[in-house]
Amino acid sequence: MKAIIGLGNPGPTYRTTRHNAGWFVLDVLAKRWSAGAAVTARHSQVARLVIDGGPVVLVRPQTFMNDSGKAVRALIERDGLGVDEILVIYDDLDLAAGRIRVRPSGSAGGHRGILSIQQHLRDLARTTPRIREAVARLEASVAGDAGAPIPSPSPALDGRTPRVAASSPAQGTGAGAAGGISRLLSRVTARTGKGEPSGAVARPDGTVPFARIKVGIGRPPSGMDAIEFVLGSFTPDDRSLMSGAVDRAADAATDWVREGVRVTMNRHNGTEPGRGASVATVADTDGRAVGGDGQTMPPHRP
Repeated sequence: MKAIIGLGNPGPTYRTTRHNAGWFVLDVLAKRWSAGAAVTARHSQVARLVIDGGPVVLVRPQTFMNDSGKAVRALIERDGLGVDEILVIYDDLDLAAGRIRVRPSGSAGGHRGILSIQQHLRDLARTTPRIREAVARLEASVAGDAGAPIPSPSPALDGRTPRVAASSPAQGTGAGAAGGISRLLSRVTARTGKGEPSGAVARPDGTVPFARIKVGIGRPPSGMDAIEFVLGSFTPDDRSLMSGAVDRAADAATDWVREGVRVTMNRHNGTEPGRGASVATVADTDGRAVGGDGQTMPPHRP
């Protein structure tokens, strides 16, 4: 099973705000794939669907944005999901409005929901070997050096709440897979003086990687506080721009389910323009809007 997690705040007050961009993408996926009715599970509203025969759950944490990690941790800790089986979709101030960006890892970049998820995953990784194994699988899939797909234990749903399904331990196919996983696992675990894994995730920024799709909302207008901006609703002019971004993010999420994060990045991290910018100058390599002099600037707002 795979989980697509859209970040947002619950309740009608926040339903149409920029901070709930991840939920808009889940709305599109639920409609496209005829998702079942949502049920309350793991501090979230969870809806089940099937993509190409594979079970997928759409997860809307109900913990409010700043505690999103509590819901993600429950999926991983209680239901056996690996970090390679989750995709998180969220809004990004530093990405030009109307753009999307797929990433296999990264820092929170000031996003409180992502920061909460990283904190909970870091705590889990210190004590849970299978989290570190899932990190290795994810990095192998991104590097493309595992030689073959590497299955992992995957939970199923009983119709109401997630539960762990019996499965065999994850293992690769062939020497290439085994070698790739061994090399990557050695890179994502630290060792004590006795040669035992300490559980620390050895990444430069101290984070546990997981796939994510950023939906660009652009920077606030001059003089507006960032919190006020993200908790505000899209303007009529923004809505048409964001509608395309949400559809593309739903396409990317579907490709992630089918083909993994590496293929999805290659396919969707293109140069689709934001409002008022040409393809040639719209963004830098991280998707931030840039001018002709290469200086980062907010997207044009009327």
